[in-house]
Amino acid sequence: MPLDSPYPYPVTNTELIKAYSLIKHFEGGHFAQTVLLNSVYPSAPPASHPHVPQSAALEGRTQTATGEGTELLNPATGHIRVEGSQSRTDATQIYYLLTPESYRGRMHMNLHSLFVPGGWWKASEIPDEDLLLLDAPDAREARLNERIGCLISEVVVPGWNPDQHQFIDEDKLKAMWGGKDGWEQYSKYIKAPDGLEYPDK
Repeated sequence: MPLDSPYPYPVTNTELIKAYSLIKHFEGGHFAQTVLLNSVYPSAPPASHPHVPQSAALEGRTQTATGEGTELLNPATGHIRVEGSQSRTDATQIYYLLTPESYRGRMHMNLHSLFVPGGWWKASEIPDEDLLLLDAPDAREARLNERIGCLISEVVVPGWNPDQHQFIDEDKLKAMWGGKDGWEQYSKYIKAPDGLEYPDK
């Protein structure tokens, strides 16, 4: 297929990996957790902040944020640790990047979150029509492998934890179809694409 114009991906994959300090992820692709939002019942009354009203939804808990992105949430108090009891993770923000070298994530299931109920299998991948651009005559000269990808910004409520991940295998996949045909088209999500290995979690 001819390549009429540059692929409209404004930043190269290498630049994204460097800018966001992305590391290889056990699902496939690259990943970084940029914000971790915790809350506790404070041991002492917390200092009030004029620009951050206390939410009734917290029911007396005090939140603190850590990570590279915290200055966007609360520059004045983002790195102050609050002592207290019954600590919990309320939310995490992550970046997840797929590239032509690692274009498909493994199908997995998380524990229940606010927006994605537990018990659902999911996976991410670069669309086939995007990957077909790599076959264009001048794709190598245009360095399209650096400008094709999928950058996902995701906020997980309550917070994300690697221990929540359960990966699907062939037996589980077949069981979903109750012994009938149809599972085969999803078998590509069980393991890494040829020539690629996923790191352990």
